[in-house]
Amino acid sequence: MNLLEQYSQDPQFARLLAQEELILEVTETLCALLEKEQISRAELARRLGKSKGFVSQLLNGGRNLTLRTLADVLSVLGYKLKLQPEKTDGQGSRGRVITCQQWKHPVNANPSSWGQVSWSDNYSPVYELAI
Repeated sequence: MNLLEQYSQDPQFARLLAQEELILEVTETLCALLEKEQISRAELARRLGKSKGFVSQLLNGGRNLTLRTLADVLSVLGYKLKLQPEKTDGQGSRGRVITCQQWKHPVNANPSSWGQVSWSDNYSPVYELAI
């Protein structure tokens, strides 16, 4: 049994490890989406109405990334997040899948037409990360 497996048997350590894995997973996903969309951190900051330092802290793990902030970031990129939790084998958080979905219509679509579409049918999965 290696050291990680030994520590993982401690419930408090397992919880902390799961938290850190999720933070890393989310920030890596956001960085991958920025690269895919060819959007700089400065442009993301402009879209969010925040400073470049704020965005750097978010993406470097130095600032607490709330669900609201995550939703804001994904929204200005034209994405939403869909979580698919899976039961673990008790050895940490293996098996978690995060899927980012992109709105099929332009982000600047006329809001008056939003009530006429099926939201779930207008998102398509474009990025998945599983650990």
